[in-house]
Amino acid sequence: MHQSGKDRSDRARLGSRLRAAQWLFNPADDVDEVGRAFLLGQLLTSPLAALLGSFSTLVILLTAWFRSEYPIWWLFIGVEAAIAACRVIEWQRRLQRQLRSSTELPTIDRSVLLSVTWCALQGLIAFTTLSSGDLVLSVLSASLVMAMVGPICARNYAAPRFAFLLILLCVIPFVAGAMTSGEPWLLVIVPITPPFLLGAMQVIMTFHRSMIQTLAAQAQARHLAEHDSLTGVLNRQGMDQALGRIVPDAERQMALISIDLDGFKQVNDRLGHGAGDLLLTQVAHRLRDALRAGDLLARVGGDEFMIVVRGMAPDEVGPFADRLITSVSRYPYDTGKGVPARVGASIGFACLPEDAADTVELRLRADEALYAAKDAGKGVGRRYGKLAAAAPPLAWRA
Repeated sequence: MHQSGKDRSDRARLGSRLRAAQWLFNPADDVDEVGRAFLLGQLLTSPLAALLGSFSTLVILLTAWFRSEYPIWWLFIGVEAAIAACRVIEWQRRLQRQLRSSTELPTIDRSVLLSVTWCALQGLIAFTTLSSGDLVLSVLSASLVMAMVGPICARNYAAPRFAFLLILLCVIPFVAGAMTSGEPWLLVIVPITPPFLLGAMQVIMTFHRSMIQTLAAQAQARHLAEHDSLTGVLNRQGMDQALGRIVPDAERQMALISIDLDGFKQVNDRLGHGAGDLLLTQVAHRLRDALRAGDLLARVGGDEFMIVVRGMAPDEVGPFADRLITSVSRYPYDTGKGVPARVGASIGFACLPEDAADTVELRLRADEALYAAKDAGKGVGRRYGKLAAAAPPLAWRA
């Protein structure tokens, strides 16, 4: 299941290189899959801010070269320029991949590795400038380190642990440089550093929790919009969204099952809408119990349900549909009126890629199969394309 190109523009994922360091990117609170992808996507934002940081560092390094002409400054300049070039290349490649593919989320791996390398370089530069004893370079270096903390917090607060790691990579060598500078007054930096780090972490967590709360509200709104308020399963819009995120694959089997209840209208007319609603809730519960993890269930109409199963061979879907019919019709339902009621189910299904080229066509084919099942006397399951033979009730025929 994937995001559409429009939905995924601000989302990303962890690649294989960072799986071992996943802890660094876990949010402070639970978020759903969409929210987690959004948080990771924020680590790829504001590439211009990163490039402006490199520009500021290069200015200070050139200043250091004019003041002392030590060869190490040219080494730092070369590494800084190389990191900036890698950022631009990675940015362009990511944009090109997004244009080529509307399904795959970008990974944060290369961007994260570049950020870690860059912050480590800033720390090394700060250590070198402060330990040199040059007052001008010390002031410039301190200004640069302090100026970098704000953008690091703003660009990486979606992953608080990672953001704090980047700050430590910049600040700890800076403090070490102050301690080795030979200037006693610079030792004042040592006791003020812990409060500074705590303040930075508080800023990061404030922004992070605000984002988590926003994502939770969005997830709740999305859940209400995509789920049936009566049964709790997906509604038509939710199923449409789910189907839209499924990418057809010739090697990946999938079936779409359309279900219509037999005899529900009579129960609704005889016992009232309250009894009908209670019955629908119980039907949804029975269907949900019959599904596997990862299967999708939706109520797409009054007494119409839809199921999407993946990784099931076509010759297995028929018996599965037969079991669904039995689950629905085997036992009577409590109507809340003291009068039990029975309903049956008719099923039509189609398989991907055998019966359709995409999920839109698959849905149409499943509906056609459902009409054929209803015409065959109800209580049967039919697959699209194999509808000619009539079938007795409660029996599936391929």
